[in-house]
Amino acid sequence: MTSSDGLRRALLTYGLLWGLGLYLRLTVLVVPPLIPQLKAVLGFSGGEVAIATSLPLVTLALGGLAAGWLLARLGVRSCMLGGLAVMAIGSGLRSLPEGFLPFMLATLLMGGGIALMQAAMPMLAKLWAPERIGRASAVYTNGLLVGELLAAGATGPLVAAWLGAQWQWAFALWVAPVPLLMLALVVGGRRLPALAAGSRAAGLTLPDRHDGRMWGLAALLGAAAALYFTGNVFLPPLLEESERLSLLAPSLTALNGAQMLSSALLIFCADRLMGRAAPLIGITALALLALPLMLWLPGGAVVWAAGVFGFFTSALFIFVLALPAWLVRLEALPRLMAGMLFFGYLLVFAITVVGGWLSDLSGSVALAFLPTLLICLVAMAGTPRLLAVRPQEA
Repeated sequence: MTSSDGLRRALLTYGLLWGLGLYLRLTVLVVPPLIPQLKAVLGFSGGEVAIATSLPLVTLALGGLAAGWLLARLGVRSCMLGGLAVMAIGSGLRSLPEGFLPFMLATLLMGGGIALMQAAMPMLAKLWAPERIGRASAVYTNGLLVGELLAAGATGPLVAAWLGAQWQWAFALWVAPVPLLMLALVVGGRRLPALAAGSRAAGLTLPDRHDGRMWGLAALLGAAAALYFTGNVFLPPLLEESERLSLLAPSLTALNGAQMLSSALLIFCADRLMGRAAPLIGITALALLALPLMLWLPGGAVVWAAGVFGFFTSALFIFVLALPAWLVRLEALPRLMAGMLFFGYLLVFAITVVGGWLSDLSGSVALAFLPTLLICLVAMAGTPRLLAVRPQEA
């Protein structure tokens, strides 16, 4: 293979991974900018809006179980194409003005598609970039973050400029390019290493509760996602409590902008850090230490603290997504990913709910971060053992 062939193959590999990563969260984050319309036009209550926003998180957990079985039975290509199609159909159906229950059913469908995609991404990274799993994971996570920023930042202006009273069609408009992405996966995938085929003999295999690696990865996923969700959910009331609500927009911009910077940097250095416990523990600790900085730094310093928090939270999330493909052989990935996603995202949901309950009960926003602190400490303690044994065939 010539250098030009290698470059074209690398561009194709990382371009496809980035495009697929774009849709891992984009359709989820379309909801927050449309909350005023959901309340005013469709009559959603505050509780119904909260359910609409957080329901995909539960779907990711439950869908992770089925995703592991489908990956083993149908193969990676079929699962990714099916996940893209189901995600796009579910998001498009949310454009129909039928009320809360149909909206929730469409959201569940969309979340199921995303769960299938999420479980397939580490297998694509291992198949297409076996020597650069860290870089491949950083690339598709960068796409994920860009998707979040596009949905959160561009949906409002898009509705104002183009859709107006037809604002609900934003849910369908964002997924209009998905057929082109599916075509690119089919055509471009022929020039890349063959995707693993499924086996019709594969049965529904539940996660192995005796697998310590699964529990270690679930704890790390819980820590990374809990840091992200609690940081975003409780930063507004934190600033309101300290009478600095005017700093909310720059703080959220710093938090999300630093995530982009982190993912871009790790494209170049993630593989050098893979498998080493000290950097992973250090990244988790620095993300955790940024929380008290946001809580207690005076004045505008909270903006800088939010940037530090976003930088290290994003780095932790990238390593968590990369580790399963680094740890085990390809055949073992579906079962490991199923357990990691199921228990990890259920853990995040519980942490977020308990954090909100503690905040309401005590009247202090600071206590909302206590469950996140605990899961981060558990994840850090288990990291050396998680990375200690890696089979040669992985």
